[in-house]
Amino acid sequence: MQTEFIGKNSLENIKNIISEIGAKKILLVTGKDSYKKSGSEERLKECLGNAIIKRFFDFEANPNIKDVQVGINIITSFKPDLVIAIGGGSVIDIAKLINIFAIHVVKEKEIYEFVNESSAVKKPGLPLIAIPTTSGTGSEATHFAVVYIGNKKYSFAHKYVLPNFSILDPSLSYSNPPYIKACSGFDALSQAIESFWAVGSTEESRNYAREAIKIILSSIELAVKEGDEKSMDRMSLAANLAGKAINISKTTAAHAVSYPITKFLDIPHGHAVALTLGSFFVINSHYSESQLNDPRGIDYFDNISKELLNLFDCPGSEELSQRWNQIMINIGLDTDLKSIFSKKNIDYKLIKKEINLERLNNNPVKVNSSQIEDLFK
Repeated sequence: MQTEFIGKNSLENIKNIISEIGAKKILLVTGKDSYKKSGSEERLKECLGNAIIKRFFDFEANPNIKDVQVGINIITSFKPDLVIAIGGGSVIDIAKLINIFAIHVVKEKEIYEFVNESSAVKKPGLPLIAIPTTSGTGSEATHFAVVYIGNKKYSFAHKYVLPNFSILDPSLSYSNPPYIKACSGFDALSQAIESFWAVGSTEESRNYAREAIKIILSSIELAVKEGDEKSMDRMSLAANLAGKAINISKTTAAHAVSYPITKFLDIPHGHAVALTLGSFFVINSHYSESQLNDPRGIDYFDNISKELLNLFDCPGSEELSQRWNQIMINIGLDTDLKSIFSKKNIDYKLIKKEINLERLNNNPVKVNSSQIEDLFK
């Protein structure tokens, strides 16, 4: 179970949490620069009282196993009573990982083994507060976290990974530059769409996803282009709803393809997902009973597909793909993956090799290698 605090000035609740826990030592996990730029540093000073603070921020934008080891060492030596993660999705993810790993593993070799053995988790970590400063990943609402070993992405999942507390103060995202707002917004929108049609979806996850889609479509352009605060507030809520949706359903093909795009082409995650999801609207529109991964059948998926078209006010998948690309263009995101790929001189086989096949199985329609390859050529 998670306790949520939502709205401006919700950071004030940290005081009560610290008091209830009786925390004397706090590990603060933050971004390198975003901690100050977002205003988090100044505002947190007033909330932390007389606690002894240790800050951990020296890790990659896409955290790897070496970063996790550093974080484990800090927890082991510092012995905090509370962990606070404040930043983007990667910041919250690494805090979630080190919080669980620190009480289960000691040596670096054990970490490599533990990443693939979430069943080995026997007890929760320290109390963890997650505070997002972007409106995209929804990591504060999920029970999994991403870590890279070499170029391969792993998603570590367990109920104890979910933060004990989440604080959604949308004003922390106001200072983000437009490109970050655009990438974050499309990450949330992509999560909501993929959750809506995922094999692992439920009525609950679709309700979260549906609401997130409606909010984002009515808010993203004003939030990114105009810096409209009410729209940014709504984007913060939508990102959290999308996070709750994928916490149940997990993501699908566009996310599976996005991770190696980010790793090899150095494109932020939200932009990387958006670059292919437009094509998956079309791919997922061509299906027969035998081509469906979802056991709920063709009538069920027909209804899901029609509702998604209605949410975007589009008559068909081609038009929906075009509208998707137009929204990207409107908020300053490049839509031409093939052009980006051709300039990087990266062998397509590297991308193909790193695609998470589990996520392809969660896609509602079977996807083959030639369809994936067509995205890049």
